[in-house]
Amino acid sequence: MIRQAMAIAYKDFQIESGKLRLFTSLISLSFSLIFLSSLVSAKIPESKPEMAALTMWLILIYLLFQTLNRSLATEDESGCWDAFLICPISPRAIFLGKFIYNLLLIILVELITFPFYLLFFNLPGSFVLTLVPICLAALGFVAVGLLVSLFSLGNQGRELLSNVTSLPLFLPALFLGLSITVDLYKGGGLQDVWKQILLLGIYDLVFIAISFIAFDTNHIES
Repeated sequence: MIRQAMAIAYKDFQIESGKLRLFTSLISLSFSLIFLSSLVSAKIPESKPEMAALTMWLILIYLLFQTLNRSLATEDESGCWDAFLICPISPRAIFLGKFIYNLLLIILVELITFPFYLLFFNLPGSFVLTLVPICLAALGFVAVGLLVSLFSLGNQGRELLSNVTSLPLFLPALFLGLSITVDLYKGGGLQDVWKQILLLGIYDLVFIAISFIAFDTNHIES
């Protein structure tokens, strides 16, 4: 299963590296959002921790909407989804491959933009620790996005449907992540945010398990 999943993830990376349209658009919009938000926070210094945290999480949500909307839709439009269903490929491998691809793409964009984020906002606190809620939330968000995309396949206006359906499911982790990030930027430590981090971990486990089961069930019904 792992080998099949890695092959699917590698295939998606090969397709994206040949175009780079999605990747460059994600990078450029992330830079723009960071720059504009830093200008606003410079005018209102007391709001800098909140503005910086909100900017980081808005970037993550934007990345999710852009990557996950196309992840399964591209396979469906090209007829590859039907091929997946008749091939001797485990549905769990399909989920895992798509999960790995989307997660790595999002983390890659975040890592590229993060130095500029640090440069423009120049906030106190542990920035390494700040990456913990981002990475934790990304795990759950990708699982939610794939789950919603799976059930949106074949529907008219599936991209809008996916966004509208997934946003309420993102909100619990989004509020937790914002709370953690603001606390860290205000000088808090791990002892101040460990409960929220634990809740994020539970959120991840729940939705990864649900998505895993959903791909299995959908494959059987198909």
